[in-house]
Amino acid sequence: MTRAALDNDWTKARRIHRRYLPLMQANFIESNPLPVKAVLAMMGRIGEYYRLPLVPMKQETRQKLEVIAAEAGVIRKVSAAR
Repeated sequence: MTRAALDNDWTKARRIHRRYLPLMQANFIESNPLPVKAVLAMMGRIGEYYRLPLVPMKQETRQKLEVIAAEAGVIRKVSAAR
């Protein structure tokens, strides 16, 4: 997005911004850094381990986050069986 803006390709920069904006907003659906750690775990980048005072996020919130991450294209689509 930054590269597109620096290249004055505002159409591309806006398209990228719109694609990831819901994911950026979702970073605040629970205490930060829980959403970031959860999505990184969904991506297979880190293990989903928490040290106090952090605790795992609520399952309902995690499912919403999973849908948002899938729609942004950072993880595979979630199965309907979940």
